[in-house]
Amino acid sequence: MGNICSKKAFLALFLTVFTLTVGLAQNGILKGTIKDATTQEGVIGGTVRLAGTTLAEQTNVDGSFILSNVPAGTYTVIITSVSYKNREIPQVVVKAGETATVNSTLEEDTKQLGEVVVRGVRRTNTEVSVISEIREATQVVSGISSEQIVKTQDRDAAEVVRRIPGVTIIDNRFIQVRGLSERYNSVWLNDVTAPSSETDKKSFSFDIVPSALLDRVLVFKDPSPELPGDFAGGLVKVYLRKPVLNERLLTVNYSGGYRNGTTGNTFYTDKGSNTDWLGFGAWQRELPGGFPVLGSAYQQYERDFYAKQLDNTFPIFKTQAMPDVRFNASYLDQINIGGLEIGSISSLNYTNTFTNYSIDRNVYDASGERTDRLRDDQSTNNVRLGAVQNFSLMLDNGDKLEFRNLFNQFGRNQLTTRDGYDNEGTQVRKSYAMGYQGRTTYTGQLAGTHSFNDEKTSLEWVGGYGYSSRNEPDLRRVAYSVQPAGNAEGREPVETVLTPAAGQVDVNNAGRLFQKLNEDIYTVNVNGKHKLTVGEREVELGAGTYIEYRDRNFEARAFGYSLNSTATDQTIRNQNIGNIFAPQNIASGGFRVDEDINSTYQYGASNELEAGYLSVNVPVTPKIKLLTGARFERNVQKIETGLNGQPVNQNYTTNFLLPSANLSYNFSETSLVRTSYGRSLNRPEFRESAPFFYYDFDFNVLNYGSLYLSPESPLKVATIDNVDLRYEFYPSEGELIHVGAFYKNFRNPIENIVVATSNLAYSFANAPSAYAYGLELDIKKNLNFLDEAFNTQAFANLTAVFNASLIKSEVKLGSDVVAWDRNRALQGQSPYVVNTGLYYQTPDNTWQMAALYNVFGPRILFAGSDQYPDVVEMPRHTVDLTLTKSISKNWSLNAGIQDVFNQRVNLLQDFNRDKKYEVDTDPSLSSYRRGAYYTVGMRFTLDGKAPRTPLP
Repeated sequence: MGNICSKKAFLALFLTVFTLTVGLAQNGILKGTIKDATTQEGVIGGTVRLAGTTLAEQTNVDGSFILSNVPAGTYTVIITSVSYKNREIPQVVVKAGETATVNSTLEEDTKQLGEVVVRGVRRTNTEVSVISEIREATQVVSGISSEQIVKTQDRDAAEVVRRIPGVTIIDNRFIQVRGLSERYNSVWLNDVTAPSSETDKKSFSFDIVPSALLDRVLVFKDPSPELPGDFAGGLVKVYLRKPVLNERLLTVNYSGGYRNGTTGNTFYTDKGSNTDWLGFGAWQRELPGGFPVLGSAYQQYERDFYAKQLDNTFPIFKTQAMPDVRFNASYLDQINIGGLEIGSISSLNYTNTFTNYSIDRNVYDASGERTDRLRDDQSTNNVRLGAVQNFSLMLDNGDKLEFRNLFNQFGRNQLTTRDGYDNEGTQVRKSYAMGYQGRTTYTGQLAGTHSFNDEKTSLEWVGGYGYSSRNEPDLRRVAYSVQPAGNAEGREPVETVLTPAAGQVDVNNAGRLFQKLNEDIYTVNVNGKHKLTVGEREVELGAGTYIEYRDRNFEARAFGYSLNSTATDQTIRNQNIGNIFAPQNIASGGFRVDEDINSTYQYGASNELEAGYLSVNVPVTPKIKLLTGARFERNVQKIETGLNGQPVNQNYTTNFLLPSANLSYNFSETSLVRTSYGRSLNRPEFRESAPFFYYDFDFNVLNYGSLYLSPESPLKVATIDNVDLRYEFYPSEGELIHVGAFYKNFRNPIENIVVATSNLAYSFANAPSAYAYGLELDIKKNLNFLDEAFNTQAFANLTAVFNASLIKSEVKLGSDVVAWDRNRALQGQSPYVVNTGLYYQTPDNTWQMAALYNVFGPRILFAGSDQYPDVVEMPRHTVDLTLTKSISKNWSLNAGIQDVFNQRVNLLQDFNRDKKYEVDTDPSLSSYRRGAYYTVGMRFTLDGKAPRTPLP
């Protein structure tokens, strides 16, 4: 009841403040273009300021500027720029709800020309600059700017990208574009491939990048010669903040979070370590140094001796979930070394969060009748420590060098207690899963941008190194059978641990698993462009190369407990989880520890990619532009492992030529239509091929790599033909309306399939074909036009964002695949995705508010078999509200509530085969609530320049 009241109170306060501030809003917009009086070229980096105010803005690369939220009134506009004479324009009138325009020129100041070196850096993180970048692109692109990210109060890149049209997020980390699963999407970080720390999925964990470090995120949705060939849904380019010349700025953010159902409630955990709070808890949980392989070569007493060296980490501790903590500090400055001014950005971020979910699970037979009911209590503590250090050097000739570094350490400690009941409600089983996962990610790049021949030739290059490590030591899983107490008064149920026969290993019910993955990535990316005049047209030629080498090592060791055949006291199996596998119980009269020696538990893999492309960008007419070309990619994937004691060596080489063409027609300066065709690829990942199999405790299923079942038949590379059509309209600066359609035809798509075994198991295989097509709508519009329609002043400071996608897909699995539906949708594809947002800020920027909404359509999370229906994740309507108030020049307060409705995460199974996926008629496999999430924080900003805008 208290939670309901608190939600109502927050909503009432939010709507009251929102209504009052909107009603009082009276502001307009001032925009224009500043040009060189002699050359008529745009003045880059000039300053446009309103005298007597703090309102100012710099001119973009084309000399344009826009000042939003200008209070109605009459102003003197002051225009300044290095090496130009200052200019003042008096009596400029700005009316509420209207846009005033000032176009002017600046004359050179010849007295300064010999003394000043002019340097300019284009701002790329504003809403206007990102929309301009999308408009000027030769591909179909969507994106979001840092300026818009700040308004949403999203915490990390995973939450940010779901605001982009056609994008959804799985498991709060993995991205889907146009309804296609994470395997069909590639991620680049600062123009090189991003490292992945996932052993079983092709993906980049977006949650490792705090939103405060983002400059912008762009999603390229169609192929082009300069883009990598391995994507079908989208190529997501994440750009981190860059140092800005002549800027000195310190920003510190601190916030606390409260989650319904978690904060202040009971929280279970294991013993932990003294470095868990930094995310470095994995190393203290690893096997003792030099721990031998517990094989048959050892006598019983020798095995017992080594087994007792393993710490008893099974005890469970009861505590209380603390409020979440988030901290971020960023500092931008200039470093002068030997007369060189080097821009620097340093950032440190830290989060410590808690979740506790009560998850209802059900098990059904082939007819859809429930056989078992499970209740999970899942406690998770996530800790993240990250740092960024970027340097930028602008040379006298305008060339630029950058050195960029991102480090992230993530630690997750999770403990799940599962109570199992039969269909009559009697408890029959109790299980535990507890483990710690440490993920380390580093990526560094050295990059350069150069121009020659009076800027007719340009060269961009990036050399990168990426490292990722996933260390999951001591994953413990224990299961007990429960014998009901019956009618005897005062008698407790009897719990008996489920162990296999003596000397056998069952790591899923009485075992410990240690696994570690390390991956190194080396990349070189070079792109060159040259402009030449052919007749009356300026043609741009492009050429480049991309080289990537990826090296991975994976190793796992599995240990199992069993009761010795010589044990006489069977009651030892009834001890509780904290004591049952303690060292004193490892003996001839108790338990023994054996290791599952399996050659599939380790593999080495490498991937070598060499690519090159040629392109030509031709203005066919003043309104028609054509970018066409081809990309060639050679790829060699190697996997070395074993299966059933025999070596397995896969060496798979492929060569593909990928043509593409992008055509655009400009109706006017504000509208155009573009269409494109391109071929792309989807290569199998290491984990999809490697024969290692693992057990998914959450869903009680096994997962196999394809080589485990077909060691002589490697997965094929899928090819995709992509066709796009989009109309784009830009009503004014910072506004857009996009309407688009797409079609994709897949050959040999890689799908998750069910394996015919006694237990439910999944693997990977090529389906013969698939297709996907859809419609997209993206709108970003200021609502000031409503003021004229209704004769008010309430809408000038409101901006609405709306994007939606309708998608249809179908995969034909073939007769040799066991499936619930042989012509089902692609796994993970949603039939629709909708994002909307309403943003408001007062003219003086002292108040900022946002209301955001998201929903996705039902999507297949796990494919089914002929007796096991597809598992479908049902839609959730999420609403987020944020509020920011500037208290002073340096301090601001922010508050928010996420997932206001707190709807259930619900997974259904369509036993009646009607494909309607209805909560009332289709049984639920899993269901839980995340909990509405409240945040309050402070932001401190110290600007080293006083005043920030230079006076004339």
